[in-house]
Amino acid sequence: MTTDTTDRVELPRVLGLAAALSCVVGSVIGSGIFMVPATIADNVPYLGGIALVWIVGGLFSLAGALTLAELSAMLPHAGGSYVYLREAFGRLPAFLFGWCEFLVIRAGSVATLAAGFAYYFAQLIPAPAGIHPQVWLPAIAIVAMTTVAVINILGTRVGGGVQIAGTVVKLVALGLMMILPFAMGRTDVARLSPVWPPTGQANLYQGFMIALVSALWAYDGWVNAGAMAEDIANPGRNVPLSLLWGMLILIVVYLGMTLVYHLVLPLNDVIQAASTKPGTRPIAAEFCYQLFGKSGLTAISLIVMSSIFIALNGNAMSGPRAYFAMARDGLFPKSLCAIHSRFQTPANAIIVQTVWAIALTVLGSVFLIIKPPASGLPEWLLAPWRTFNEKPLYNVLFTYVIFGGTVFYTLAISSVFVLRKTRPDLPRPYKTWGYPITPALYIVASFVLMVDMLIQTPFQSLVGLGIIMVGAVVYAVVYRGPVAKSGFGERDGS
Repeated sequence: MTTDTTDRVELPRVLGLAAALSCVVGSVIGSGIFMVPATIADNVPYLGGIALVWIVGGLFSLAGALTLAELSAMLPHAGGSYVYLREAFGRLPAFLFGWCEFLVIRAGSVATLAAGFAYYFAQLIPAPAGIHPQVWLPAIAIVAMTTVAVINILGTRVGGGVQIAGTVVKLVALGLMMILPFAMGRTDVARLSPVWPPTGQANLYQGFMIALVSALWAYDGWVNAGAMAEDIANPGRNVPLSLLWGMLILIVVYLGMTLVYHLVLPLNDVIQAASTKPGTRPIAAEFCYQLFGKSGLTAISLIVMSSIFIALNGNAMSGPRAYFAMARDGLFPKSLCAIHSRFQTPANAIIVQTVWAIALTVLGSVFLIIKPPASGLPEWLLAPWRTFNEKPLYNVLFTYVIFGGTVFYTLAISSVFVLRKTRPDLPRPYKTWGYPITPALYIVASFVLMVDMLIQTPFQSLVGLGIIMVGAVVYAVVYRGPVAKSGFGERDGS
């Protein structure tokens, strides 16, 4: 593609390695490690399988991150996966990524995190008298989403500073949660049984794959550093380092927290924490209650809320960069690539993402509040309505996020093969470790995962495919035309 930066708006490079690393670790550690270990144990009720789920999910994500590091160092521009898809496959796949990123992947992640934030907030401050709990929860979620949007509109340095500080706080809190049970003498290795299931137990694969989706939600967010590459100084060094060290930190923390949960709580108690019955505590809350009583419930609620808030902040920083880049290329409304005259942030893109995430929250809450009719509607509509009505908003949303994200992350990772052949001229400060095996393993594992999700959660997965198809129609009607200039310039590889 040709280069023309005459009228190209660009984001200032104001973030360093610490902020880039925080974009990975702080965005990924949100609500997942405090909630999904119970879901994993419910589907894989033996410690060896539980550990294997976290290891496989971590290695899967690490393979993607190692490949993404080459792409982001080579193409250090706002938008991350959008840019790689555009350069490797053209405008249509790139547009479809941005379309799904906005409608499902990123906004869905923000809405899911906010739902988790509200869940723990309600542990501290239940719904006031006269307010339905399913109204109280989305109201809190909306306030949280609005707050992080304002922070990131006020400045990238402001958002980055909040991200660094919050990531340090959450890692210290998780470290204490792993150390204190040993210091208090409250661990028991007997609780780690059973390590493996009885011989001949059926449905092991099905349970493992369902659990793996939950683990991948907990790991989701490692792409954020690539999306922020245009804001990061010396991206050829800092982005790859943040991805590598970030994933290693995450794998160690997730395995450590899982082990300590099971050393403190009997397996049946961990599985019970996956229940949505009234009065059931999430696993992290039950863990802290057993250690510290009621004061532990207050402490864990504050820890989880803080953790989720920082993950929300990371998504408010990174997600809008894709819409900003698309608008700069003429594939989204031009107003989304406007930079705030005072704060030098993509304010319009941040606002639009937040408004849509709020809309998803409201829509999901409506399905939770309104009971489906016994009859009168076709079964294809009643079945998902019943599902939405019976599951918490948090559980409903993350399946959509993982399926949609996996489709486009797989395409983005595969672009490394294309660009190695079509753009050998581009500078590559970092090259993927283990190429071509590393990206190939990620792609193969992704296809296995997507096929399994189509079988296990067909409605959510097919909705994701339907959104992609609608996006193709929108592109054909609205955006098909002359190829936009990429705007690559002297900053590549800087």
